[in-house]
Amino acid sequence: MRFYGIPSENRVLEIIENINSGDWVFEDTKEKVKESLNSEEVKGRLRKLTEEVKRWKESLTTLTQGTVFIFVHEPESPKAFKIYDTSSLGCSTELTPPRWKVYLKELEGKV
Repeated sequence: MRFYGIPSENRVLEIIENINSGDWVFEDTKEKVKESLNSEEVKGRLRKLTEEVKRWKESLTTLTQGTVFIFVHEPESPKAFKIYDTSSLGCSTELTPPRWKVYLKELEGKV
């Protein structure tokens, strides 16, 4: 699956509005939590995470506004999101796993 980085949180909010239906899965990879959500619940959860990213960019002066934390598969018809947290920043030889994964249930095991 190919994911596209979204540098603008306002654009993320626009993409979230393209979610119309489906059974979704929310995973917090750090807390080892996995939940099933309907389309309205997933929109709310993604809005909340987007606001969290905005707060990071406002409070951490070392972050530029263009730092990308949220990635989406198919922006016009979103089916999966990967959201990284500030621990993924810095020098590393490999990309750390996303902090949160949000995807259609049918994609389980593929994200």
